[in-house]
Amino acid sequence: MRWIRGKVLIVLLVLVGLFAAYTGGRLTVDNMQRDGAASTLFGWDTSFYFFWLRSAVLDGDIDFENDIRLSDTLPEQEKSYSINRLKRTDTGLIPNKYPVGWAVFHAPWFLAGHGTALGLDKLGVDVRTDGYGTTYEVFLYAGSLFYAALSMWLTYQLLLRFFEKRVAWASLILVWASSFLIFYQLRQYAMAHNLTYLCLVSTFYWIFAIREMPPLKRNWAMLGLSVGMLAITRYQAVVYLLFPFLIAVWELGSRRATLKAAGVCLLSLALPVVLQLFCWKLLYGTWLVYTYEGEGFLWADPAWGKSLFNANHGLIYWHPIFALGLLGLLVFLFSRQLVLSWTWLVSIAAVYYINAAWHCWWFGVSFGNRAYEGVTLFLFFGVAALLKAVEGRPVALKGALWTVLVALAVWNIGVMNVVIYSWITGVGLTGAESFGDLGRAILEFWF
Repeated sequence: MRWIRGKVLIVLLVLVGLFAAYTGGRLTVDNMQRDGAASTLFGWDTSFYFFWLRSAVLDGDIDFENDIRLSDTLPEQEKSYSINRLKRTDTGLIPNKYPVGWAVFHAPWFLAGHGTALGLDKLGVDVRTDGYGTTYEVFLYAGSLFYAALSMWLTYQLLLRFFEKRVAWASLILVWASSFLIFYQLRQYAMAHNLTYLCLVSTFYWIFAIREMPPLKRNWAMLGLSVGMLAITRYQAVVYLLFPFLIAVWELGSRRATLKAAGVCLLSLALPVVLQLFCWKLLYGTWLVYTYEGEGFLWADPAWGKSLFNANHGLIYWHPIFALGLLGLLVFLFSRQLVLSWTWLVSIAAVYYINAAWHCWWFGVSFGNRAYEGVTLFLFFGVAALLKAVEGRPVALKGALWTVLVALAVWNIGVMNVVIYSWITGVGLTGAESFGDLGRAILEFWF
């Protein structure tokens, strides 16, 4: 009987994962196949992330004016605003407040798309060769899927250090399907959140590798590169680095690793950071600059409750899995399986304060509260700890936990489905949506 229950759970997990993947990626793939569909890069943030890449690769500069004029990723009024109303930098160029990490990650995929477009053009196929269009987007999306798969594999490898395979797999699929991470991996792939999560989980993966083999310089090089790429992909994500920093200091202080290893780490960290500084120098005329001019933090008046519980993209309101996962994280931390794991709570508290203090605490057009993408890593450990804790307990308790977890996954998939097709369902990502409206939209859309 136990063997049968195990097989049923495996089948259930596979079905949930496949359903989530299909729902998250369906419209993006459809848009790439359908003539006249909007660009999958469409949007303000996504366009400006992309402009770094197109301008540098095809024009050899960072003058974004022609990129904007040629683009099919912005409506005409936003093109006009960007060119005519954005305050020019000291170098006379259109500013770009977003970091360059997304462009760096996607450069090889863009080059592959450009080569393919040029080849198709020579064969007489009607295709754009100016950096825009489906050919490029297919390769950029393939890159996003590769990075998403890599980040999930690294997460799984981290979970295996503390949990059995079945628990690690269950947590991986259930949290993935229940959080906003899936949306930014499969739907809005041109935002930085997928890559931010990849950089963070890569940082943790390599600091664990250093704990296991401290002298190996390759591990230190990869740690530095991961941290550097994290810093130039999403600036505020550096608050998650307390744990790896203290572990690195411990390894060096205990002489399990050498100063040469630390030097390798700092050198690999410096490479992407210097690239970002150089881009700022070219664009703004200065090495250091606060690019979010006119936007800032309300440090004395953070939106503590709204950031978590408001219908306008509150983290736990939109994704209740975070409440359950953070509870499980306490279970994991109190199990004392990991030295310095208390620093995870410090990082979570820091990012909570930062996000709640941001003047736009709901983070605009967002699926849930996307600014907490790094907290998702700790969520995987929390849910895994809960699953492990109920093993050997009464069947009713175990069944109740599984029921709640699967229900949260199905709910999240449903919400994601109806907001993706907002022009049909009437609910979307531009403002507050009640549970009632979301539930009715799911019922009508599915049934």
